[in-house]
Amino acid sequence: MSGVLLRERGFLGGDDTSGTSFRLLGPLRVRHAGQVLDPGPPKQQALLAVLLLRPGMETGVEQLVESLWGEESPAYAKNLIQKSVSGLRGLGVRLEWAGGGYLLDVGGADVDLYTYERLAAAGLAAVRAGDLVEAARLLEEARTMSTGPLGEGLEGPMLERERLYRQERFLADMEVRAELELELGRHRNAVPYLQYAVHKYPLRERFLWLLMLALHRSDRGNEALTLYAAQRGRLVEELGVEPGPALRTLQERLLLQDPELMVMPVLRQDG
Repeated sequence: MSGVLLRERGFLGGDDTSGTSFRLLGPLRVRHAGQVLDPGPPKQQALLAVLLLRPGMETGVEQLVESLWGEESPAYAKNLIQKSVSGLRGLGVRLEWAGGGYLLDVGGADVDLYTYERLAAAGLAAVRAGDLVEAARLLEEARTMSTGPLGEGLEGPMLERERLYRQERFLADMEVRAELELELGRHRNAVPYLQYAVHKYPLRERFLWLLMLALHRSDRGNEALTLYAAQRGRLVEELGVEPGPALRTLQERLLLQDPELMVMPVLRQDG
């Protein structure tokens, strides 16, 4: 299912509209009983996002101030946090003071980030267990849930750090997803997936390496060499650097029509 469809169908798929859902991947969204709720002004949304990133943990006021503003916080920061807490409670969000800080209880609510992480972790566990078909299914289901950057549009030092971290994790999961297709011999299935990844993340050389190999295994070796030449031209012109050693080695082996390229394993299990 595409990200667009996920956005239109309550951001978690499925048709259950009886409960509460929080979306953190992409613009923050709150849905309850089938209705999309207004999560309030940006800082209130950012506060909710920070608390959703700390499930079951108390978060003190000073920690929230640092998370939302950093070292140069405004004088009204604590008052705005209290006002935002009241606003969130008005949405039905279960947010309590637990002695050392605020504690968000999502109860049985769906949180897309939590679901993504469960699916991705299960997929990687399936890889380690050798069940590659199940791993590919789980990682694909996880991939379709990521409809945008974490807390898209929201500001705050903690959110910016988490956004970078989650993006890196997502790209690593995407690499494993592509590796699985090649490992399972589904080279042609991997090509459009990798073409999208290379277009969106052109500096992520692992995606280009996998795409070149998938094309070669799909009897499209000339296209693989053309892609390499185009990438090399861009890197030299824009950055003044050559492609990395892995790409250069693959290009050399493609030129030599190395028969080992058709059978060599590509799945890395170092994460």
